[in-house]
Order: sequence, then structure tokens, then C-alpha cells
Amino acid sequence: MMSGWIPDLSTIEGPRYKALATAIGYGIERGELKPDERLPTHRSLAEALEVTVGTVTRGYTEAEDR
Repeated sequence: MMSGWIPDLSTIEGPRYKALATAIGYGIERGELKPDERLPTHRSLAEALEVTVGTVTRGYTEAEDR
């Protein structure tokens, strides 16, 4: 199942990709993101956050590394 989750990065300091990784961690901690739930596509999340697809890709990679 695809997630409709869109994080609010406005309160997280630092580069947008790191803020996205942090938001993913918060989403997991708060139960907003379930274990088998798919995150939004890179393109759709990039559009929603008004960032580049590369930023989302880096954010997803950073979150995975953490």
C-alpha cells in the first residue's frame, strides 16, 4: 500500500534531504509510517515538498542508512 504521508519539513533545520530523513524517523516513531507501508514516490514527494527528485532520493538514502 502506498503512503499518502507528506512530512512538514519547516520545523526541521539543516539540508532538506537530512530534514526528510529526520521526518521519516519521526514518522516511524509516531506510528504514522507502518512497517510494510511504501513511502510516496520520489517524484510525488518532491512535488509536494517543492524540492528536487534528487533531494528526495538523498533523503530516502539517508533515512535507510540511519
